[in-house]
Amino acid sequence: MGFDIDGTLYPNREMYLRSIGFVLRNLRLMRRFGRVRHKIRTVRPIEDFYRVQAEMLGAELAIGTDEAAQLINERIYTEWETIIDRVPIYSGVIETVKSFREAGLKVGVTSDFPVSRKLGLLGLEGYWDCAFSSEEVGYLKPNPEPFEQLASRLGCRPEEILYVGNSYKYDVVGAVNAGMHAAHLSRTPVKNTQAVLTFSRFSTLRDWVLENTVSKTR
Repeated sequence: MGFDIDGTLYPNREMYLRSIGFVLRNLRLMRRFGRVRHKIRTVRPIEDFYRVQAEMLGAELAIGTDEAAQLINERIYTEWETIIDRVPIYSGVIETVKSFREAGLKVGVTSDFPVSRKLGLLGLEGYWDCAFSSEEVGYLKPNPEPFEQLASRLGCRPEEILYVGNSYKYDVVGAVNAGMHAAHLSRTPVKNTQAVLTFSRFSTLRDWVLENTVSKTR
């Protein structure tokens, strides 16, 4: 099992609402950073993700690479991330992950942003067999490298993994293209979806996985 974090383990809407003040104070930075994150998903090859990201943001803001890197670390990775401390996770997340582990399933989490501090702020530390950011791998989703790294860290073949995410383009399509199965957190299924399950409640995900995966091993 693999999970995305942002918008999957907690509602994006809650994060957006609590981020309004921060975004307004840093509007130019956030707009340009968003543009960089969109562009960098198509850049290949990347030898040093953090350096390339800083170079791209520096070009957008007409500042040096080192200054851009400092802005990312201080404003994005530190100040903005702390806002998540006030964001509630989805109902049933902990119970669902616990039930998977109790059933003998390996469970990992990966995100396009740093994860260790974020999991602590969300109260989700200690539930995972592996936890890492796709940034550490050098490529953001939907590139295959984050999914390949997840399979490697879990010690599973891609086809043995169900990846759970809220983004159809990045999570579902990325996982499927990497040879995994995918579950889509959404109230409305995408037409001709590649996801094996579309769900809006974690209890639905839990019951589906335990019925379709665990029962077949008995």
